[in-house]
Amino acid sequence: MQLHVQAFALPKAGNRPEEYEDAWATDLAMGRLAVADGASDSFESRIWAHALAEAFVRAPPPTDGVLAWLAEPAQVWREHIHWDQLTWYAAEKARRGAFATLLGLTIDAGADAAVTWHALALGDACLLHVCGAALLTAFPLTASADFGNAPPLLATRPEYSRRSLEELQTARGTLATGDLLLLATDAMAAWLLHEIEADRHPWAALVGLDEAGFAALVDRLRAEGALRNDDVTLLIVGVEEA
Repeated sequence: MQLHVQAFALPKAGNRPEEYEDAWATDLAMGRLAVADGASDSFESRIWAHALAEAFVRAPPPTDGVLAWLAEPAQVWREHIHWDQLTWYAAEKARRGAFATLLGLTIDAGADAAVTWHALALGDACLLHVCGAALLTAFPLTASADFGNAPPLLATRPEYSRRSLEELQTARGTLATGDLLLLATDAMAAWLLHEIEADRHPWAALVGLDEAGFAALVDRLRAEGALRNDDVTLLIVGVEEA
């Protein structure tokens, strides 16, 4: 069994690519994937989201050791800030730190040939596990109505993360050939769940798209009001025969 990944990333409509504040990372050799969504009102959240996603694919945290694990990506974020060039206002905002959601996925082939996935999430980036026309799992949110304006967030400052980690969630499942795993940040995840609730199969419109096709789809959905204008990140993982 092998994995095939399509990755799509777009900034908000009207924003430049460098203003994209989501992040994603993959290491298929290790079976690790992650998406993160930086909070727009925090300082350099795009750097923080990228640091979190990259840290996960390098070495996922133990579920009881996430706070200690955050120290390394937090140091990466600090090293990317030009502290000596900040205005007093920016420096004050930087001292409050950056915030982001995180969804991390690990896929393992067991000794008995079973292939399992393990996911860790804090916030509203979501994983959907699809088999044929059926949604097997939606994690950590399960309905389009679950999305709000204040998801729990991981922070560069441990005192903030310590409180948020009370809402950390984990899940696991078993994969079969032909299954799909979709990792999406909040705007795309909410649209996917809304389509599923309407008895539609949105993954059918996504699999096989190239970047131009995905961008056209997102533009249309935004124009129709079906997709909130936010940064969009989507990883589609297909499970194929080796």
